[in-house]
Amino acid sequence: MISGTDVKTTAGWQTQRGSQVAEGARPDSSRQFDCFIGVSPHIAELKDFISVQATVSHPTLIVGERGLRQEQIARALHQSSALRQEPFFAVNARALNEDTLHQLLFGPRGMLENTSRGAIYVNDLTGLPTLLQQRFAAYIEEQRWRTRSGRTITQRLIFATEYDSSARSTENRLAYGLIEQLRSSSFQLKPLRERSEDIPYLAIHLAARIARRLGKSAHKITSEAMDMLMFYEWKQNIDELEAVLENAIANTPPPRIDETLLPDRVRHAALRAIPPDGVDLPRIVDDYERSIIEAALRQTSGNQTKAARLLGLRVQTLNTKLKRFAELNKPVAATVELAMLPTRATL
Repeated sequence: MISGTDVKTTAGWQTQRGSQVAEGARPDSSRQFDCFIGVSPHIAELKDFISVQATVSHPTLIVGERGLRQEQIARALHQSSALRQEPFFAVNARALNEDTLHQLLFGPRGMLENTSRGAIYVNDLTGLPTLLQQRFAAYIEEQRWRTRSGRTITQRLIFATEYDSSARSTENRLAYGLIEQLRSSSFQLKPLRERSEDIPYLAIHLAARIARRLGKSAHKITSEAMDMLMFYEWKQNIDELEAVLENAIANTPPPRIDETLLPDRVRHAALRAIPPDGVDLPRIVDDYERSIIEAALRQTSGNQTKAARLLGLRVQTLNTKLKRFAELNKPVAATVELAMLPTRATL
């Protein structure tokens, strides 16, 4: 049996006991999950969705771009439900190969077979290998049959996907079918660029947390810098915003973050004319390329082969770019962090 009594970190999955949250309650904003920070109608809709889904145990789907804290949403849903005292399993499907995923999920000692009570979160449903998508489709249908038969289901499945079901094609019919299967219990997350009114609240929240983590006093974001943060498109959403703020806070003393501490790509996002003193275009391009590579490596847990595939590059090309940034004394942060990580325990 897989135990969830302790927090455990292994090759791609974690378990943790749920926190004390009233059954069926709306997610408590005092918990300060990043995904709930903001004042847009979208945030209220997300909280309402979780409060409704917490009262049932059928599979749930979270649809949206990467970097929107999908796992936090899954944890909030679990902690708001009647199963909150049971374990929560988070499976990083992007970091595991097909055989490992199959054994972890569907094998004789896998989670689905041995976890009768609790929640299992899978972060890339429609990116799974075809066989696993087929098995999940059958498993979801079996759970629904049991529910219709009056049986109590104490195992909750929560999935996330970036898949856009409007782009249906022959190649993604199975993914489209999975989305349709879960549509009645799904939620579409809006990217930051579509709810810029949330960015000031989120930036202040993230800056305060980063400063505490780095042992620094609070940093105030100037109005000019905040305007730039609100105008930028944030293709990697909260992940990218947090990385920009952390770099600014780590490299300057308090008390404030002004526009000079922001990357060129953010500062010049609203550029309508070239300043009289010009711009350093190669540096702007390098800065943007480095941030995209860093995001890809973080999303693939440092796997350069998978990161290269995300970026549409050959592995050798990606490796050459990483070496060039290192020679420029601008190493990609994700590679530095991964090199410093302790060895993880294995199953």
